[in-house]
Amino acid sequence: MKLVSFRSDGGVKLGAVVGDNIVAVNALLGAGGVPDDMTAFLMLGDSAMQKVKDAVAKFEKGELKAATVAFAKADVMAPVPRPGKILMGGRNYLRHLDELRKEGATRGEKIITPPMPHIFAKYHDSVTGPGKPVIYPKIVKQLDIEGELTVVIGKRAYYVEEADAMDYVAGYTIINDVSARCLQAQGLLTISKGYETFCPMGPWMVTKDEIPDPQNLTVKSYLNDKVVCEAHTSEMLFTIKQFIAALSRVFPLDPGDVLATGSPPGPGMYHDPPMLAVPGDTVRIEVEKIGVLSNPVVAATR
Repeated sequence: MKLVSFRSDGGVKLGAVVGDNIVAVNALLGAGGVPDDMTAFLMLGDSAMQKVKDAVAKFEKGELKAATVAFAKADVMAPVPRPGKILMGGRNYLRHLDELRKEGATRGEKIITPPMPHIFAKYHDSVTGPGKPVIYPKIVKQLDIEGELTVVIGKRAYYVEEADAMDYVAGYTIINDVSARCLQAQGLLTISKGYETFCPMGPWMVTKDEIPDPQNLTVKSYLNDKVVCEAHTSEMLFTIKQFIAALSRVFPLDPGDVLATGSPPGPGMYHDPPMLAVPGDTVRIEVEKIGVLSNPVVAATR
């Protein structure tokens, strides 16, 4: 099942994607509805998720009727519009580590293999949805993209064992870790990745039953029609299970938290010459079994 958040009738609604259309979940459930806020919905747990799956299955069979809106015409938001935590994995593909080591050697910097998942954070102000513009700030001179398989947490995880970690996953989506490399090179990691719209997410959340093995997916990032970076999730240094188990020993992971699992090798800055985005470009991320997250790049007006 694919779940979305979309704006309709002056508010935000929880929707399910059926074919090329979106049906509002609560139009199917009627009086026995669920919260339209994705995080609040996920907090209700497995029983609420199953209720929605059952209703969507009946709709697909024609046993329930409800109006739909074409996905292409809907005002689709990030599936989790305001995550409690946006956790970004770094240095999680060995070939990307090799790129970092090569670049670091020119500065006399030694890049080590992380002994545990390498994490930084973005903030919800940077989140935007599929098809929405990525704003190119006036101060930025080098805009890069990193497409990442992203986990959506489904229930509170605190001190969980690796063997049980997948029980805490609600589903998967895509994040584009947009980065201002010129600022990152100055050590301004949070600022370089924290601008408004620097965290496109979507196009939807695919529930975990649709992807039994998230370590068996291809991830590709495109600048217009050119592949910038590509990898297979089996190449990750730390698996999703290891991420969840390790991070749950630092702080609780809550429903609606999102965890991006790191950039594949080949972000634009590491090409010769660099493949960097400018206003007028389209940046696109494809993750097998999830779909495509596409966003235009536009110049800032202020």
